[in-house]
Formats: sequence, C-alpha cells, structure tokens
Amino acid sequence: MLAVQLYDVVLWIHITAVVVAFGALFAYPIFLAVNARAPLAQRAGFHHLQIAFSERLTGPGIGVILLAGVYLAIDAEVYDQAWVGISFVLLFVIAGLGSTVLRRGEERLVATSEASDEAGYAAALATVRTWTFVTLVLIVVTIFFMTAKPF
Repeated sequence: MLAVQLYDVVLWIHITAVVVAFGALFAYPIFLAVNARAPLAQRAGFHHLQIAFSERLTGPGIGVILLAGVYLAIDAEVYDQAWVGISFVLLFVIAGLGSTVLRRGEERLVATSEASDEAGYAAALATVRTWTFVTLVLIVVTIFFMTAKPF
C-alpha cells in the first residue's frame, strides 16, 4: 500500500521547484568567470541563455515554490510561525532581485558585449556578480529557515 500523502507530494514539488528554479544560479559565478575570458563579441550568447533560463524556469519555478509553500504552511498549520513568514518575505526579495537588478544587469551584459564596450561590460559584470552573490546568500538563508525552523 502506498503511504504517500498529498502533503508529501506537495513537499516534493516544493523542493524540486527550488532545485529547478535556483540550482543553476549556484554555478553562475563559475559560468560568469569562464565567459568573461571569451572574446567580448562571443559573450552575449551566454547572457541570452541566462535571461531565457530566468524567464522559462526561475520565474515559473518561484510561482510553484510560492503556491506549494502556501499549501504546506496551511496544511501543517504553521502559517503563523516566524520562520514561515521570513521565508516568504525572502522569496519575494529573491524574486524581486531576479526580475529587476539581475535582469537589468544581464541585459546590460548583452548590450555591452554586442557593442564591444569592454569597460561597460566590466562594470555590468561587477554588478551582476555582486547581486548574484547576494541572491545566493538569500537562497541559502531561506533554505536554513525552512529546514532548521529556528523560531
């Protein structure tokens, strides 16, 4: 007899959505460093991939994370716990950073590489690296709150 409950399936969906939405982001520092060594005119392709990944996987994945998280919090009756509220706020901050600062930075990387603007590319790359790091830290902190439930 299968002993899997709906809660377990939604938890699996929630965790899988986190891996799909954010997994590749953890490789971005390496991708960015390797891509920055390529000839400037060839760098835009990777940044187009970053944007496509964000639009097709990260954005929808955040929606699945949110919906599954709401279900899990309601079903387990933990929606009033501080770790749940903090995690939801952090998810919105992460989504906001991805759809604003990071997206604009990636678009600047495309534009500056296509325009052969090495100085502009370097400035945009520094910004994207910084905000990627900030986003990664927020993702790790959110995972800590969701697993350790410190409050």
